[in-house]
Amino acid sequence: MNLRPAAPRPTALPLDRVRGGRGRSTVPIRPAVSVAVAGLVTLVVHLLFLSRDLSPDEGGYAVVARLWHLPGPYLYGPTWVDRPPGLVSAFALADHLGTYGVRLVAALAATVLVAAVGSAARAVAGHRAAAWSAWTAAALVCSVRLDGQRLDGELLAATCVSLAAALLVHALCAQRHAVALGLLSGAAASAALTMKQSFGDGLVLLAVVLAVGLRRRPDRVRRVAVAAAVGAGVPLLATLLWAAAHGRVRALGHALFGFRLDAAALLSVRPGGAPERLHTMLLEALVTGLALLLVAALAGRVRHLLRGEPLTCGLAAAILVELGGIAAGGGYWDHYLLALVPTTALLVGLCLRHGCATPRLLRRLVRAAVVAAGLSTAVATIPAAYAEHATAQGPAVAGRWLAASARPGDTVVVPFTHAEVIDASGLRPAYPYLWSLPTQVEDPHLRLLDATLTAPTGPTWVVGWNRPESFGLDPVGFDGALDGSYRAVAEVCGHPVWLRDGVTRRLAPIPPDDVCHQPEYPLEHLP
Repeated sequence: MNLRPAAPRPTALPLDRVRGGRGRSTVPIRPAVSVAVAGLVTLVVHLLFLSRDLSPDEGGYAVVARLWHLPGPYLYGPTWVDRPPGLVSAFALADHLGTYGVRLVAALAATVLVAAVGSAARAVAGHRAAAWSAWTAAALVCSVRLDGQRLDGELLAATCVSLAAALLVHALCAQRHAVALGLLSGAAASAALTMKQSFGDGLVLLAVVLAVGLRRRPDRVRRVAVAAAVGAGVPLLATLLWAAAHGRVRALGHALFGFRLDAAALLSVRPGGAPERLHTMLLEALVTGLALLLVAALAGRVRHLLRGEPLTCGLAAAILVELGGIAAGGGYWDHYLLALVPTTALLVGLCLRHGCATPRLLRRLVRAAVVAAGLSTAVATIPAAYAEHATAQGPAVAGRWLAASARPGDTVVVPFTHAEVIDASGLRPAYPYLWSLPTQVEDPHLRLLDATLTAPTGPTWVVGWNRPESFGLDPVGFDGALDGSYRAVAEVCGHPVWLRDGVTRRLAPIPPDDVCHQPEYPLEHLP
């Protein structure tokens, strides 16, 4: 009798001619358990940042989602944002989850991303690859340097791409339910576009893997490809049907594409802080270990890429799309780099799988980069989490002061920036553009803002945070509208607050400036 253990079985479709490795692992704990631990660590780290004090983007998206159901002339009723409805829907869900709903959804999305990456790596490269991929994804998606703790389109879209990759490899490797998994894979890939319109990497990944894979198992791959194409159409068709039902197809097209072209043209002649942010973004890519991981993992798969192995080709194509999207965005914010997390983590797993032909030096470099990325995240997490709860943010203090001073039905304008002030106040914005870039593109001469301030039904409150000339806008009309219709009543955290002429309100006590940097200012308990 042959008592030797049977050789590991190959996958049903040799995506990269890999096997489920069972060799000795260099991961400190059992690889299968390691993936679960990576997901748990991701969840715990994100829960450290549960807070009602949101970032400007989080606060703005939350305001848009909260007012989405109200009538108005814009894509999202009375407010406007250049993002697809999937993202706004996610923030609407977060609003139903309570005070900490936004950060809770971010924690769940990041955890799903790590689990999906680990599942995809396990299906094609075994448990050891799954462990390395999951920990790589965890180290990057938990990084405060990449704003991984915050909920934004990049995090949600990257989660969708991770799910698409996992479902695809399971569809190609599984003996059963291949069509159903293919449908879900296509739906997840196109759902990424409903979170942020630049995330076509999931669809490119699917298209390249399936196109190259047709040479190996044409009958099986063809079924999965057809199913994925049908699934990909569902989220996109649902988005178009929603826009058509509300008469907003043109508004949707302008917000997702027309506005972005106009904004790119504006940024090319008025770059603002973009060059400095680009330098910072590249620096963060180095400090977090993302750049080293990406370069080393790609180098380790060059031979496989040249041989035309489907998954490697798909990941490389997706990375090109991700880099193009980051470059074309023009803003160069650090969280743009989250787009590279799923593909980079999968490449790491493929490089470190059992029996991989990657050169030993590159394997050691990739392992060291994963450890360095984890250490970078760990070192930055504790101080950032402490600061999140130990200090109150000035916009949050100002917003809660407004909430304590306002009456039901009051409205507010915070021109140009810091939409989180509006979110913290709970008041309805009287001006549709909550960020500086939409204002510069859609209302460059501030005619709408000036008309809003001087209208008989103008906003009750105006909070000054940035001057219009900071964004190349003309301050004359804005200052005239304020002087003619408003009076200064307070200065909160160093920022002036105006109240409309003829309106009286019982103002809450003004917090001293140093309170803006203290653990809390309990405005909710004021009479």
